[in-house]
Amino acid sequence: MKVFLAALLALAGGTIARAQEAELAPIVVTGTFELNRRPSVTDQFTEHLLKQLEVHRALEEAVERAPWYYSRFWGYMPMKLQSTFDDSAKFFTPGYLTSQSQHVDQALRKSDRESARLFER
Repeated sequence: MKVFLAALLALAGGTIARAQEAELAPIVVTGTFELNRRPSVTDQFTEHLLKQLEVHRALEEAVERAPWYYSRFWGYMPMKLQSTFDDSAKFFTPGYLTSQSQHVDQALRKSDRESARLFER
């Protein structure tokens, strides 16, 4: 055991003797340091939980205001009670502004130009 400790001390002494120090040029810091003004992670998580609670309360209030509209009975209906149009622009856009109508109009103008050229000769 004594031999082991002596070997360990010799190794430790050898590594300390081989260690060298290095000098670095001094570092100059200019400017000012400002603290990060963002809220901490705990504050952000608390805010997230409060938003979830507000959304949950708003949903509960909506259900309380119109319990018949949000009742489970409507889930058994064969079709949903909602607008059949997924995009209101389809309903309010006049026919002449649709892309299909504009392509037909462009083709008609092109054929008119070609027929005018044929009759000019």
